[in-house]
Amino acid sequence: MDQHQRPNKYPTALSLIEPNNLKDNDDQCFLLYFIMGTYFGPHINGEKKSVLQRVAEGLPSYTREQLTSSFVKVSELERIYYYVLRNADKSLTVKLSFLRRFVKGLLECSSSNCNYPQFTDMFPLELHPQFKFKCQYRVIDSIVFIDNPEMFYLNSEEVERFKRLSGIEDFLVDIDAARLYNHFDGNGLRSKVRKTSSCRRVDESDDFSELKYQMPHAHVVKPIRSIPFNDGMALGDEGDSEKVDGPAVLFLPSRPTKKEWSNIVAATKNGFALTGSAATGRIGPIIGLVDIGECEDAYLFRMSLPGVKRDEKEFSCEVDTNGKVLIHGVTITGEKTVSMHSQVFEMQTQNLCPPGHFSATFQLPGLVDPHQFSGNFGTDGILEGVVMKGKLGDD
Repeated sequence: MDQHQRPNKYPTALSLIEPNNLKDNDDQCFLLYFIMGTYFGPHINGEKKSVLQRVAEGLPSYTREQLTSSFVKVSELERIYYYVLRNADKSLTVKLSFLRRFVKGLLECSSSNCNYPQFTDMFPLELHPQFKFKCQYRVIDSIVFIDNPEMFYLNSEEVERFKRLSGIEDFLVDIDAARLYNHFDGNGLRSKVRKTSSCRRVDESDDFSELKYQMPHAHVVKPIRSIPFNDGMALGDEGDSEKVDGPAVLFLPSRPTKKEWSNIVAATKNGFALTGSAATGRIGPIIGLVDIGECEDAYLFRMSLPGVKRDEKEFSCEVDTNGKVLIHGVTITGEKTVSMHSQVFEMQTQNLCPPGHFSATFQLPGLVDPHQFSGNFGTDGILEGVVMKGKLGDD
């Protein structure tokens, strides 16, 4: 019996959308719908189930009110698709233009051999509108990426076919690696295109763009003592053990040689040197520093949260309609002793934030729509969020 005619243990969406006859690109279509149907689902409060799992379990249709406030960048969705198929034969991946038409629901039956539904059939536009920030990127509202999807509801033939075609055995996806994956259509890296817009200094590379902006100075520590430097200045008598009272800053009016710089650093105990762009940053606490950018219809914020645990169970970021952002989390740095690889280290310095629970809050410049908020807490310790502007009278 052909695998397409075998009965499923569960009435999965894959069995419902199976094509009537096999075409040359049926494997392409199978992989496309398998990925979109199992790795993505509606972002409903209290659950995280894919489209196919909801169909298999016979769950009722959901309403707009049940959806939570979030969205996924189309560019991230594209990268995830190509990342999952990174080990597959290139002939099994669809071209980027085809993928984008599929996501928008613009594929014509006459131009495609696929008899599967389109993305907008799985994620209807009335529940998951697609829109583009005028100065940023295209997004899909109220869908969630599932990095380690359940597969119990799929029959073994479907699972084995996906493993065979994709070349992967583990369904877990490293989201950070997927977001950085660049080989979209098998022809190398995507070219960068610089565009102009009405935003303040926007550089856009395809769908990815970053707002460049300047912020008021924050957390600046006033120097306690400044010591002028000159070429003939001695580093000090080795027998002088008297310490400077409190914190101190060394000011260098001219650029020292590499040897002089090494001698200065060597004279410190538990000290360190910064050069280049790192030396132009703000002095003082680094956790909680915030930059805010503004576009015509949205706000972008970035908060520095080094040493903060990224576990979803212990980290949250909420945005109110009035623009207030509230963050709760747990820091895991600043210990007196650190155990690592069967070794125990006694910390000589403890400059990082001490361990424990914390909260941070800041205010965006204006009203926002919390239902159109997307955030990402990266491995670099930077929390980045984009939220659409709101209007008076919005719920």
